[in-house]
Amino acid sequence: MYVVFLFALALSMDGFGMGLSYGLRRIKISFPPLFIICLFSALIIVFSMTLGKALALFLPDRAAAFLGALILIVVGMWIILQNYFLNLVDCHVYCLKIPYWGIMINILKEPVRADLNKSGEIDLKEAFFLGFALSMDALGAGFGAAMSGYSLVLTAVMVAIAEFMMINLGILIGKRLQIKRLKKAATLLPGGIIIFLGLTKLWGL
Repeated sequence: MYVVFLFALALSMDGFGMGLSYGLRRIKISFPPLFIICLFSALIIVFSMTLGKALALFLPDRAAAFLGALILIVVGMWIILQNYFLNLVDCHVYCLKIPYWGIMINILKEPVRADLNKSGEIDLKEAFFLGFALSMDALGAGFGAAMSGYSLVLTAVMVAIAEFMMINLGILIGKRLQIKRLKKAATLLPGGIIIFLGLTKLWGL
């Protein structure tokens, strides 16, 4: 149970960083858009874990667990280094050729850009882009978690709950304390947690 909680917490740390950004900039997000974001994260987890469990059926249990642990470690490393790689991407090219992809990259680099119409509030359309951007890490992580034996239903529910809590916590802290350094920690901690979970799984094999 605690392993699933740590996993969900790690995946929701991007939401915490987003909440900090919105709290600092006084960008509002009501319940319906927030619900869509959390639901999107849960659905992506269900999708990726379903694929992972399907692949695990064709592998010996030990091999599936080993591969799942390795995937978790790789995903954790990607989460830590993704800002570096995103800075190497020419977003202007993507925006010209693949508009939606360019939007996703810009949101990943700076969540405030999800407020496409500059209204100071995230609407339902913007919540779709934001939910997709925040759940990109879950694609690989969910795949690895499924092969490592995590419960699909429990993990999806925990991810949605953790996302909801961490976004609201980030907004609250951003509004009241305005601690910008927490945004940097929010990009390093989740990767470290997922790497730890992968290493723990390897250790137990």
